[in-house]
Amino acid sequence: MGTHDSLGMRLRSRIRGRERWEVKALRGRPGTAQDLERLLSQRQGVLHVKANPTSAGVLVTYSTDTPDFDVEALIREGFKQLPPPVASRPSGAKSGSAISGILKSFLPRDQALTPPVLSTVGHSVHLLQGLSFVSIVNTARGSGPGFLRSLGIVSTGAQLLVMTGWSLLLTGVDLYLQYHRKEAWRRLGQATQHDLRDQLITRIEKQDVEFFDRYGTGPLIDLVTKDTAQVGEFVERSGDVIIEKALTIAVAGFFIITSAPSLGLIIFLPLPIIFLSSRFFGGKITERYARRGETTKQFNQMLENNLAGIADVKSFTAEWEEARRLSECDAALAQHTLGAERAASLQTNFISGLFSTTFVLTAGYAGFITAGGGISLSNFLRLVYWFPQLLRSLTGIEQVTGLYHRADDSAGRLARVLESYPQIQSGPVRLSAEEVRGEVIFEDVSFGYDPSVKVLENVSFHLRPGETVGIVGPTGSGKSTLLRLLLRFFDVDSGRISLDGNDIRDLDLHNLRSAVSMVSQDVYLFQGTIRENVIFGQRRATEEQILEAMRDAGALDLITSVPGGLDAEVGERGRRLSGGQRQRVAIARALLKLTSGASILALDEATSHLDNETESAFKRSLRKAATGKNVIIIAHRLSTIRSVDRILVLESGRITEAGTHDELLAHEGLYASLWRLQNEDPFGDQLEIRLKR
Repeated sequence: MGTHDSLGMRLRSRIRGRERWEVKALRGRPGTAQDLERLLSQRQGVLHVKANPTSAGVLVTYSTDTPDFDVEALIREGFKQLPPPVASRPSGAKSGSAISGILKSFLPRDQALTPPVLSTVGHSVHLLQGLSFVSIVNTARGSGPGFLRSLGIVSTGAQLLVMTGWSLLLTGVDLYLQYHRKEAWRRLGQATQHDLRDQLITRIEKQDVEFFDRYGTGPLIDLVTKDTAQVGEFVERSGDVIIEKALTIAVAGFFIITSAPSLGLIIFLPLPIIFLSSRFFGGKITERYARRGETTKQFNQMLENNLAGIADVKSFTAEWEEARRLSECDAALAQHTLGAERAASLQTNFISGLFSTTFVLTAGYAGFITAGGGISLSNFLRLVYWFPQLLRSLTGIEQVTGLYHRADDSAGRLARVLESYPQIQSGPVRLSAEEVRGEVIFEDVSFGYDPSVKVLENVSFHLRPGETVGIVGPTGSGKSTLLRLLLRFFDVDSGRISLDGNDIRDLDLHNLRSAVSMVSQDVYLFQGTIRENVIFGQRRATEEQILEAMRDAGALDLITSVPGGLDAEVGERGRRLSGGQRQRVAIARALLKLTSGASILALDEATSHLDNETESAFKRSLRKAATGKNVIIIAHRLSTIRSVDRILVLESGRITEAGTHDELLAHEGLYASLWRLQNEDPFGDQLEIRLKR
């Protein structure tokens, strides 16, 4: 079979319903292999996919009932949907590998040629302007260009007129090309930044919950905004500068060497010293920029936490303490920034001083040679003009090296995220919304966020179709963790969770999470309108469905009580609404998902901000909205779950009691004790004390 150039595809074996391909682009990329397996497994007709990053083999088993099944086209299409592989910097790798890997993956090939061509032409024209200037000076001395005399232009005035006109023409062309080359580099930089940011956001969105816990919000925002912008700025600015310096060094070096070879040798004598200094300074600069990047991440995380919790900061009158902490971190950031910039400046000043000394010595030596007739005055003038041009190009490396080190530091962080793959991988079994009955079984489930500390131990229970189960227990007993495991935000350490008889690790993640509609105890509303928050994830919902969900959640009054009704802005994290209003909007969102096909409703302290009257009305509506659905209710307020089919009592990660409300009261265990405490203490003080022990 043929080979696809970019993927290196070759058919290894084929029998009916089974094909094995070699895909060289897969070798050494386990994350890409996992993503390819997931994508291909979702295609209609595919029964099983196995991608091996070591052998670069892809085995596809498919249904023989599917006519004209094209595995090669399927693999190619799968690769098109994957983010391009990025070469992250391995431990001990030389500086530059990260930025080169990023540019190799994200620099738009269709736009990469025009900017360097325009820069080459534009800077060549600019150098011609310099040559024209030298020619004007020599013409004024009576040594005009020979080609003018060959054209019959012999008088000094006429030659000056021609050379001046030629210089003006070059100036116009230079200005025209200057605008267009900068625009071309700007477009290339923005296109690179956009593609990089787009793939980065896609990669971040696919990560596990643990990834977000590990990175934090502030650093991730910085990655998406500042670090991608740093790479875009490097592309936009460095390419043009590098071409300018290279052309100037080449042209100036040529004229200096041809004018006075002995002087040329003196001028370029410091180059080995510059090379050695770059090796010496380069490591220090890279290290200090990396240190600055880590401190920047820490500062942004602190600032994000401070602003998100500003209400608590003010309520505890901790403004000055927080300002001090932020100030100290910012001072450390300033120190690391100065250290990085200082190292770059030292390198530049060292090289500048080296060449300035060389220039003084060369100019003095050239003066002696010219006075003795060793070189002509015209050549001496060329040396006087071109040597500063050469010096500026060689000593102007700070502009490029500064951009380079900052971009390389950013690229290193970007590459680490782009090459991060979620540990929670989608399974091959797909269930449509119509197929899911909602039967959930926990079998001897144990789990700990830290493997050495178990949050749940040997938990087993059975949620039957159409059943409502309540879960109670002290704070930290693992109630919310049960729901996180059901949604596969984390995988169990041991045991098994099944949905309709299928291990949830074998289920397609989209299908699994579509089957569960959850309201978490930390209600989160997105910036936008009430309507946009209610239909979040259910954009095709009708107005009638939205109003019905609002009614069942007890939130219909928001349409009239909040200015703007459904189109009222909720503000950042819903702060324009009260706690009860936010909770009712979140419940409406969950109920709308329930009517759109979800079979399990999970409520984690979903009514904690509701008053008794609103909660009672919601429970009545819930019976109608959740008819035939499975419901899991986690609650501290025991009246919320009094009428459920079954109640589980969780203590220290274990189920210690199970039964109906009446059965548990008769059992005289923890549930009965908590019930009496709650009813004897209407404010719930003693209950809260007991729950938090």
